[in-house]
Formats: sequence, structure tokens, C-alpha cells
Amino acid sequence: MSYTNSSLVNYTKISPNKTSPRNHAIDTITIHCMAGNLSIERCGDVFAPTTRKASSNYGIGSDGRIALYVEEKDRSWCTSNAANDNRAVTIEVANDGGAPDWHVSDKAMASLINLVADICKRNNIKKLIWSTNKSNRVNHLNGCNMTVHRDYAAKACPGNYLYNRHSYIATEVNKKLSGTSSSSSQNVQNQISKYTYKNIDYSRVFDPIYYSNTYSDLKAAFGTDSTKLFNHFCNYGMKEGRVASASFNVNKYKSYYSDLQNAFGNDLSLYYKHYVTCGYKENRKCV
Repeated sequence: MSYTNSSLVNYTKISPNKTSPRNHAIDTITIHCMAGNLSIERCGDVFAPTTRKASSNYGIGSDGRIALYVEEKDRSWCTSNAANDNRAVTIEVANDGGAPDWHVSDKAMASLINLVADICKRNNIKKLIWSTNKSNRVNHLNGCNMTVHRDYAAKACPGNYLYNRHSYIATEVNKKLSGTSSSSSQNVQNQISKYTYKNIDYSRVFDPIYYSNTYSDLKAAFGTDSTKLFNHFCNYGMKEGRVASASFNVNKYKSYYSDLQNAFGNDLSLYYKHYVTCGYKENRKCV
């Protein structure tokens, strides 16, 4: 079988940690998180020693640049499962936020969607299908062709942020595969950063799925309607100190910092605002 690599690649550093050639046609996409904000050069350095015994086919930095570490003709050592990695193209994505959410930048997400669409086109994957059911994923049932590292090992990878956006990624990739999408990096950024209130982006502290699943009253009232859930969060949830993301707990954030307590008192909405505008950049502890 003939294989090619993506023309979107900005940097190449081939890792010795691979099996050549792969023994299965490419029909699966497996997205990982780096668990750190590594540049694509630094990630290449990590995969370079033979003692590391790990690699991925591609890597994406927070700046949106794309690297090739293992050619698509070869199997990377990425997902703790040889059968999966023989049929999957694996992609490591840098994180601009820490555990447990492992947030990724909008530029990285835009590049991820473009890269996955390119992989699918070149390998004749007609449609990308995600399932929240692990059995569907690992057994490729009902057409499911997206897997995650946590399916095969006791790991958080790809982190809650990417895991909860696999359906979105599949939808955006499928738009490109069907020719219905002309989305640029800016368009993808606008879609991901839709959780904006009074010109402030709250996507770092708001995950509609997490918010709904955490509070039974919200789930009963709004189900999975992200718009209604976000409206509740902005108008009531922040003031009530409700937790809307696995990666941010407002009450813990308040308890850690006396300077914030002196500035904001008991107005919990201001703690949310502080974190998304500057607290995360200062690497302040928030869970």
C-alpha cells in the first residue's frame, strides 16, 4: 500500500521509536495531549532517544505549527496498544492549560482539524465518526474510527478539553470532507470561543457537558443545550459559585490567594473573570 505524509507539516524530526511498516491500512484517528506546552521542536527532542520508547505520527504546537515524527507508512508507539497504532494516525497536541482539563489553544485546534481532514482525504476515510461509548471505539462498531489513549491505559489523555470536543472535531472535519466548509483558522477560533460574556471569553472555565452532568437541576432544565447552560452560568452560576469545568474550581481559587480575597471579597463572579483574563497566564492554582 502506498502512503503519503501531510503537506501541512512545518517541521520534521523522525523518531527511531516506530515499527516499519505498519501492518494495517490507516482507518483511525487517535488524538493525544502532550500534558505540557511543548513546542513541536521540543516534542521531537522528547521522541528522539531510543530509550524513550514513545512517539507519534504528528505533533501540533500551541502556535498551530505541525510536525512529523513518524511517517504515515510506519506505526508510531503512542497509544499503549499495537493494534490501534498500526491502524491509526496518532497526533500529539500541546496544552496551554494544565490538569485535569489540559486545554489547547484555538490555533492548535484549528490546525488539528485541518490536519485530520488532510489525513482522512489522503487515506480515503470518507467520514469521521466519534462515539462516547468505549466499546464502540475500541471495537470500531457503528463506523466509529476515533479512539483515545484512555481506552487502552489508565491515563487521562487526551484530557477533558479534547475528549469532550471529539464530536465537534468530527463535525468540522466532515464539513471539510464533504466540501461544505471553508472555515479558516479564525472561523474555527470563533466557533470554539463562543462562550463569551461581556466581551470576555469564559471557555477556560466553562464546559457545558461538565456543567450539565454536575448539576441535576441544570440537566433537567436544559439538558445539553450549550446556549441555555452558558446563559445560566453567566447570569446565576458564577455568582452561586457553581463549578462548570473540571479544570477550575472557583471556591478553591478564592481560598488560595489572599490578594484576590482582599480585592474581590465574596463576589465569586470576579474570581472567574480574574482567572480567564489573567490568572491562567500567571499559572495560578485553580483546582
